[in-house]
Amino acid sequence: MRRKGFCLFLFVAFCCFLPFRAYSQERSFSGRVDVTGPETSLLRWLVEETKPESARMILDGPIGSDGKVRHLYFEAVGPTLEGLRVESLSVETVFADFGPLSTWTDRGPSEIREVVMGYFDSTMTDSDINGFLRGMTMKGDEGDWESISVKFIPGGLSALGYYNLRNPGLKLKVELDGKLVLRDRSEIWLDRYVFKVNNDDQSSVVESALEKVQPIVDMKNFIFPVQLQTLDLQKGRMRLATRVLPKPFDGISLVYRSK
Repeated sequence: MRRKGFCLFLFVAFCCFLPFRAYSQERSFSGRVDVTGPETSLLRWLVEETKPESARMILDGPIGSDGKVRHLYFEAVGPTLEGLRVESLSVETVFADFGPLSTWTDRGPSEIREVVMGYFDSTMTDSDINGFLRGMTMKGDEGDWESISVKFIPGGLSALGYYNLRNPGLKLKVELDGKLVLRDRSEIWLDRYVFKVNNDDQSSVVESALEKVQPIVDMKNFIFPVQLQTLDLQKGRMRLATRVLPKPFDGISLVYRSK
């Protein structure tokens, strides 16, 4: 009886210890990430690359001198990628090589040499995209696009913009409805679209200009290499994801908040 009671005590004590141990490995930063080692250096690099409102990075263990990370998870709320705010983003990598620590700079790793497996999930809204496009002019060979706005709808999008044709100096109003498709697991193309122009004589010019802005999104230069599988469009939002979705795990957790 005593032995059973002692075993039960050990079991309860062990279960109570587990959450405390996981919590004890979490560190929080507000406003800036103070670098005290390669783990915090990697977090600061990710924060500087994505500029999120808040973020969490989880590692399965300390980073060795070779700069290789066996398992990493990173999630961000309100990150900004090349000037575009994204509602949410999460990434999970398996066996990522950031290069030896001797090659890292004050900003963190200088490159990502290899990622054996990478998982990705992100959601963006049309209001964020319109905020990014507001006031922007997209230069073309024969004219410029400006005052572009988009609206996501289930399975596709509608868009409105103006194409300033330099010769003979016309401003064309273009209304468009179409689908978005994934190509090469990294590019988003406008597909099966129809458009209306306030000057039908210039339809072929607009058609040519639309083809030249393809692909409209290219993920090849994303900080982590990913192979996209899902492109889901619903009212007001778009989701991009790999076949396997990123998932957090127990490990060293570093949390960042911009304020």
